[in-house]
Amino acid sequence: MLTSHLRPGAPGTSAHPLAAMSKETIILDQASAQVLPRCDFRIDYCAATQQGATHAKNEDAHLCRPAIGLFGIADGMGGHAAGDMASRVSLQCIERVLGSADAAAVLERYVRQPDLVERRAVFALLKQAYASANEAVLAAAQRHGGDKGMGSTLDVVLLVRDRAFFAHLGDSRAYLVRPMATLQLTHDHALYDSLQQTGKRISVKRWIKSPLARHIGSTKRQAVDTLFVDLQPGDKIILCTDGAYGALDDECDFGALCEGSAKSVCTSLIEAAVTQGLGDDATVVTLRIGDRFVARAADGGPRAEDIAVALTSPLLCELAPSAALAALQAAVEVELDEGTRIDRAVASDRVAYIVLDGLVQLPSGRTLGASGLLFPESLLDVPMRNELPTTATRARLLRIRHDDFVEVCSHDPALAAGLYQRLARHLATLAASGTG
Repeated sequence: MLTSHLRPGAPGTSAHPLAAMSKETIILDQASAQVLPRCDFRIDYCAATQQGATHAKNEDAHLCRPAIGLFGIADGMGGHAAGDMASRVSLQCIERVLGSADAAAVLERYVRQPDLVERRAVFALLKQAYASANEAVLAAAQRHGGDKGMGSTLDVVLLVRDRAFFAHLGDSRAYLVRPMATLQLTHDHALYDSLQQTGKRISVKRWIKSPLARHIGSTKRQAVDTLFVDLQPGDKIILCTDGAYGALDDECDFGALCEGSAKSVCTSLIEAAVTQGLGDDATVVTLRIGDRFVARAADGGPRAEDIAVALTSPLLCELAPSAALAALQAAVEVELDEGTRIDRAVASDRVAYIVLDGLVQLPSGRTLGASGLLFPESLLDVPMRNELPTTATRARLLRIRHDDFVEVCSHDPALAAGLYQRLARHLATLAASGTG
């Protein structure tokens, strides 16, 4: 069900809008123990919102379509009429494309054979849906000549088998909350960031609202971020607009509010935003991954091969498989086209990578292949100033953010000792060879 909600009774021109508004969170949609087609787990979900004190109308929209395993969130911009329209139109297009018979055929092929070819077809489908949303918002802005700047953020998650596929544009966010770590999956497409993609910190005052560099409706062609994660019982997926996460300092604060049911997560995040002085609309969609009820033969393809490759990397070599898998709870797989620059900072944090396949061209001229470790110093939060590598071929990498790595290590001192020992040994080897 797609909705964009105006808070009932919200004041239009109140001198004290926050005082005049009820602080009760509006639950938009919720369900428990849902069986989704093509998904191996039962799912609890909830969507909730609160209108911002400075807004005459709630410009956020959400999408919950369990019948096709699709959930999304959008934060409109360009004035209340334009923003409200942009967020609704964006999600309507997403629902139309991903709910089509053609999309169902792509997803069914992936269910039958979850190999790299079919995985890439799912990502292509998501990008097609985003292109449709972008065209629709650009067309709507042209029809309404006064709605300059009409646009929307857009975050979508599609559940297929035991995986969650994400697409992202703008500064709404997707998080994955696990017992050992809270992972910020998406990177804000903001113009200003305290940590540049090179890994160098710059001074940005926290109160400055950074304009978006990329969003639905900004240009005719959009570079959409896509990624996927393997799911396990107890995982929580959280999509939220910046009004919901903006008052929180880091993933630790965010994760502390994500205990309990899907509904309690939504209400806790929004109530925290209100307590901090909610000025923007805040909307949250939470999915809680329940018990697995579909038994499948273990994948003999990319997953098993990728784990085997990761276990030979300098970070994980000679670790017990159970310990290595625990460490990989902090990792997210990304795929980059040939010639893509590999950034040292993502989602406001330094990152390291384990190469799963493909080749990476280092600034020194050397190439790094499968099991190679990029930016190991990032896991120690050490800045480096050398040039960035690029992909020499299409490549898949496991991305590990420093904060997520530290959080996983904090839960298991023995694992932490083993990982830091391997990092130290690898960095010493690089220094001795002059390739660091």
